[in-house]
Amino acid sequence: MTTYKELFGKYVQNVASDPTSTDAEGQIWYNSTSGTFKTALGSFGVWATGGNLNTARTDLAGSTAGTQTASLAFGGEVPPNTGATESYNGTSWTSSPNSLNTPRRALGGAGTQTAALAFGAFPTSTATELWNGTSWTSNPTGLNTARGILTGCGIQTAALAFGGLVNPPLSAATESWNGTSWTSVNSLNSARYGLGGFGTQTAALAFGGNDDPLSASTELWNGTSWTNNPTGLNTARSNLGGFGIQTAGVAFGGNLTPPTGLTNTELWNGTTWTNNPTGLGTGRRSTADSGSQTAGLTFGGNTGTANTAATEEWNYSVIVPVAGSWSSGGNLNTSRYQGAGCGTQTAGLMFGGAATGPGAATAATELYNGTSWTSSGNLGTARYDLSGSGTQTAGLAFSGGPPAVTGLTSSESFNGSSWTSTPSLNTGRKSGASSINGPQSATIFFAGATYAPTSFKNATESYNGTSWTTVNSMNTARANLAGAGLQTAALAFGGETGAPTYTNITESWNGTSWTTLPATMNTTRAILAGFGLQTAAIGAGGYTGTAKSAATELYNGTSWTNVGTMATARNGLSGAGLSSTGLVFGGFDSTAGTNATEEWTGTQLQIKTVTVS
Repeated sequence: MTTYKELFGKYVQNVASDPTSTDAEGQIWYNSTSGTFKTALGSFGVWATGGNLNTARTDLAGSTAGTQTASLAFGGEVPPNTGATESYNGTSWTSSPNSLNTPRRALGGAGTQTAALAFGAFPTSTATELWNGTSWTSNPTGLNTARGILTGCGIQTAALAFGGLVNPPLSAATESWNGTSWTSVNSLNSARYGLGGFGTQTAALAFGGNDDPLSASTELWNGTSWTNNPTGLNTARSNLGGFGIQTAGVAFGGNLTPPTGLTNTELWNGTTWTNNPTGLGTGRRSTADSGSQTAGLTFGGNTGTANTAATEEWNYSVIVPVAGSWSSGGNLNTSRYQGAGCGTQTAGLMFGGAATGPGAATAATELYNGTSWTSSGNLGTARYDLSGSGTQTAGLAFSGGPPAVTGLTSSESFNGSSWTSTPSLNTGRKSGASSINGPQSATIFFAGATYAPTSFKNATESYNGTSWTTVNSMNTARANLAGAGLQTAALAFGGETGAPTYTNITESWNGTSWTTLPATMNTTRAILAGFGLQTAAIGAGGYTGTAKSAATELYNGTSWTNVGTMATARNGLSGAGLSSTGLVFGGFDSTAGTNATEEWTGTQLQIKTVTVS
């Protein structure tokens, strides 16, 4: 029998713990601790909740050559038909004041977020419009074959349109776009509408659709003609979505008969389709899409009973989200609590806090490299109960105390080694929260309190790198809450609304106003840590009113889930990073301030024990 060494030139490694590097994909090793052979499974994909569209709709189109963090949505049916245009920044959608010139649904789309193409519609249309990043311009000439429920791919200067419905005949028409006009080229082998497609003008893929009955057929375009692939989709369906290139893509959603939205997701390797183990979170049809096989985006559509604004982000890797776990990190040099932090798990920043007791503010600043903390330049103003945002080399510190009554208005910026005074807040307060992952020049600060007498605040201020501006207030005034996200897409959760009354309320910020979400934290608490993004945030630790907490919860854009417990229960701790790789540090444990650091891992290799069967 041929041995593993003869095939690959190496013995199977004997290790005490499983590897964590993506280099382990496809490898086999012996885990001496568990006494088993193991392997890292091949890549597969998962869907995660993204920010909702501002306008729920179906039969819309998107910038098919866009990315997961830079996409465009346009047109669709609300009802009525709309020309609404929205852009996605990886977290939230922003509505453009300029809509399509012709409101329409079941149209085709191509291009990028700043250079898109819209064409066709149902009932049949030839209309073609170009987007320049700001507004739409109607093209003098349109499609040669008027149709709707068609598919497109490519970029604004080199696109392809194929299939559709010519009310009533099905269409196999294919047209090529050169940036100015459409040219009819060789047709699909199978006339159909509601098909999926992706690729480029010279290398495209068409799949599924309705050809009376539903189709699983897959065809490849070589720039001249279409060729039938020997195998089709595993699930024949219509009105499905897709993104990728001709040799690597994803198909998802769609409908059977009756048209209830599907969650089914399939992977394309250039030859065959494979069912992905996990599907869409929201089953739907008639969506719009952008991205690649490794990082894509789908948005809008219809669930079978209602139009949806839901957005889902696709990630394909050997590393996938898991329940998560905490591990010990390097200790801070200065034990403290009620400080602030920002940055990432391997490049973290902590500043300020109370070092020995109430009123004993510290200016200490420390930098974390993924292993240990190093002391750096002190804050100009020693303070506790402050907030912050930014990165390790470009951080921002603001608010805090003392003084005990009003709270500070002062703000400081960090350049990686020293702090400099920056413009002050409009409202002095402490114990607020911020969009900690926002950059130094774009953050928001919200809530907080002043004392003697106690006054809880709902004020929100936005910083543009030059000055703080008062913007729309929160719905629930509170202090000692946690925050996550960005200046245009933040999340606020937990906190104290009275003395002593604690809350589990969650609010989201869309860049203009706050919305109270139906999702509430499972553990009501205050003085907790928060980190991550608006649709993927972590809340950890805190005080429940009766005890310090070690509980950790994950927000996925829809709901909070208990995902782990810290080794050290504490309140007044600080956090940094993302829901996949984060960090908490400092805080007040059973009797005093602590220097403990814990690292959060929310992703891992998919490892399987090798068995004989």
